[in-house]
Amino acid sequence: MPSVDELLAVIDGYKDEMIEALKELIRIPAIGPENGGDGEFERARYLRELVEHCGFEEIELFDALDERVRLRLRPNIVARKRGTSDQTAWIVTHMDTVPPGDLDSWSYPPFSPRVVDGKLYGLGAEDNGQALIASLFAAKAINSFGLSGEKTMGLALVADEECGNEKGIKFLIREGVFRSGDLIYVPDYGVPDGSVIEVAEKSLLWLKITVEGIQAHASSPGKGINAMKVGSKFMTFLLDHLTEKYGKLNDLFIPPNSTFEPTKRLQTVGNINTIPAEDVFYFDFRVLPEYEIEEVKKSVETIARLFEERSGARIKIETEQITKAGPPSSTNTEAMKALVSAIKMVRGIEPVARGIGGGTCANLFRQVGFDAYVWQTVDGVAHAINEYSKIDNLIADAKVFAAMLATICYPNHFER
Repeated sequence: MPSVDELLAVIDGYKDEMIEALKELIRIPAIGPENGGDGEFERARYLRELVEHCGFEEIELFDALDERVRLRLRPNIVARKRGTSDQTAWIVTHMDTVPPGDLDSWSYPPFSPRVVDGKLYGLGAEDNGQALIASLFAAKAINSFGLSGEKTMGLALVADEECGNEKGIKFLIREGVFRSGDLIYVPDYGVPDGSVIEVAEKSLLWLKITVEGIQAHASSPGKGINAMKVGSKFMTFLLDHLTEKYGKLNDLFIPPNSTFEPTKRLQTVGNINTIPAEDVFYFDFRVLPEYEIEEVKKSVETIARLFEERSGARIKIETEQITKAGPPSSTNTEAMKALVSAIKMVRGIEPVARGIGGGTCANLFRQVGFDAYVWQTVDGVAHAINEYSKIDNLIADAKVFAAMLATICYPNHFER
């Protein structure tokens, strides 16, 4: 009977191969059509071969229709290594990335990966390339022993995570890929020392706010209604009001409060001496599950009506995205215990359960009744210029996933 130490040593032997696989992944753009990209098709074609290389014999493609991309398909890859039970332990990662932003700001080109001082730089290296490659090679290490498992081992490599999940996890859930009793892991959040397991998320609300005034010459402000002035007052009042009204704290979460952040703002006018007739800006709300997200939205609409009456401007509120928080995942399940045990074995630390404001696929599972657990070891550079993955974290996370899957799917096959 092989030992867990032998299993982890196999992953050490994959180091160079894992680095090259992550590099190749980064070289293939996978940006959604909302951000001017053509989706995940080319990346999925590469990954389909890599999944097979990692020892999976049952590999399915679930293609979601999307008229906005070439071939009109958003592919999702579902791989299983069948055990004697259909109950499946899933690791769910995503193939797509956000766009790179200002290319001139990158020290290393975002699609030309490079290893410098133990870090692999490139767009999507952390989000979600590290976890994707780590989970694949964790499974490859287990599969290399040629054992017959008890529970089924499953990997889902999904599309469309960065822009709403309609063509990814939501699509797979509707297709019935995941079944009651399955164990769900979504490695799409972490902290630098790997000490946090995410078990809960806040509700998410993105709003587009359009203030419509009357254009006029800046020397005669009384002849117009300055949309930017109204918008700025509305923005600051809204931020203060919501922060006070929805001010509860919940120590499970990082940070413990609801947040209401103005983010994106569009240009008003192109010249200095014109009062703008339109001001468009956006809010990103992350709200504790103690509050109903629809109630928060109604508060925004009520304040907008008051500002309309006082200013004479018209304020339109549009929902860009809304996601209600699912219930927190239990910390007393087989899935949680196996993950905690694997982290302690590999990392030598006792992880804690926490909630976050950022949204992951895990919340979608919680909404439909699954417990889902989010963990990886990262520096938190997702969506940042010069995004990177630490090579040591890539290897160590693969070891954690392998130890975890061995515990769940092969409980009597690896000596400890």
